Amino acid sequence: MHPSYRGRHSRWRQLIALLVGAVAVFGMGVSPASASVPGASVPSASTAALRNFDAVTTVSERNVWKHMALIGGQYAIFNDQGIIEGPASIQAKWPFLPEQFTHDVDSAGIHISGPGFRWRHTWTKGNQAIVFEDSGVITGPTTTPSPYDGISAYSASDGGINLMAVRGESFVISRAYNYQIPTRPLADLSFLPARFKRDLDDVSVESEGGEKYSFYKGNERIIFDMKGRVFELVGLNAKWWFLNNWRSTV
Repeated sequence: MHPSYRGRHSRWRQLIALLVGAVAVFGMGVSPASASVPGASVPSASTAALRNFDAVTTVSERNVWKHMALIGGQYAIFNDQGIIEGPASIQAKWPFLPEQFTHDVDSAGIHISGPGFRWRHTWTKGNQAIVFEDSGVITGPTTTPSPYDGISAYSASDGGINLMAVRGESFVISRAYNYQIPTRPLADLSFLPARFKRDLDDVSVESEGGEKYSFYKGNERIIFDMKGRVFELVGLNAKWWFLNNWRSTV
């Protein structure tokens, strides 16, 4: 090899080495490998700034899922496409509610009541539960044997109303409104990711070709059935992106 060519080749290798070093220091703007792992939950500045829901529930109205979320003293009603009502004041919407149920509710459930598709709410806070519709209180406040992290009232296959409640690492399914202490381990649902087996934010049960269960934890929701089929595991900041402004400012 000619000496002058060897010199130019050496300088090229030095330049390439410098470029490789710069990439190592400053990066290439690609996502970390963990971000592409299915089911991975990667904290980011955008999700860290979002407040978790105090309570969130789903109701199937004319075979269309609608949702309601509560944060502080506000509520929002929405579907997967956008907001239907709110965010607005709980107290202004339901002025007949006792003061303790106008903010910082622990859990909430909704089921359809009557031929007019009326929403019947079951909310809990501490050891108190209340059942109401937009027209006024149906029952309560009632003392429950346990506080609940999540609750859902839903139509059973026999036409009655069942109640699912969770607390800590346990759940219970009973007839509404026979409030019971959750004693069955969530660990029995072995197919669930470990984070969904304790300290849930809320639960919801709806009938759609069988009972489908929604568990909420932090910024995530998982939908499954008791046969172990998981239908969705999603970040709520992406699923319900239109709520992000509310969640970041309330």
